[in-house]
Amino acid sequence: MEKFYSYLFLVLISISTLSYADDYGDFEIDGMSIGDSLLKHYSIDQILNARNYDNYPSDMKFRIIDIYEDNRFYDGMQFYYKPNDKNFIIQSLNGRKIYKNINDCYIEKKKLESELSVSFASAEKYEQKKEKHKDDPTGKSTYTITFFTFDSGGRASVSCYDWSEKSNNPKTIAVSIQSKIVAEWVDSNYGTE
Repeated sequence: MEKFYSYLFLVLISISTLSYADDYGDFEIDGMSIGDSLLKHYSIDQILNARNYDNYPSDMKFRIIDIYEDNRFYDGMQFYYKPNDKNFIIQSLNGRKIYKNINDCYIEKKKLESELSVSFASAEKYEQKKEKHKDDPTGKSTYTITFFTFDSGGRASVSCYDWSEKSNNPKTIAVSIQSKIVAEWVDSNYGTE
């Protein structure tokens, strides 16, 4: 019975941390959306000292950072913003929650997919089959992802990452929203193609 109440609590919390709309402009994750300033939610020190991906191959059209806080529903948030933007306007955001058991992640993914299908009824839905994650050289880590693409070019997604033990990464669910320009940049291999 305790497990049931824990699961019910997780479902209710996840619903309250996502806010839905017909397009990505009004979609919120943990009270944040594309177009918000990161400064509304974090201090300048948190933003500038966040884990970043500056050393990864890209043309640096966007800066990608991860911020972890104990007082939020998601264990970590990832943001994309333009490197010279003094207002740190969010161009993409991604909430991540860690799971001990990957099957719990898949259950939550299916639930969120159903909710997003209703909320984004006019979006095109595309579910990718399980793929090997290219960032794990052992080839034992996998991910599954479902995209919701909008007529305006942006997209939302929900995905589960089943990392191998050797990768030292936790099993996670990720809920993401990308503006059109970020989606195009990611699809161009972060501006390197």
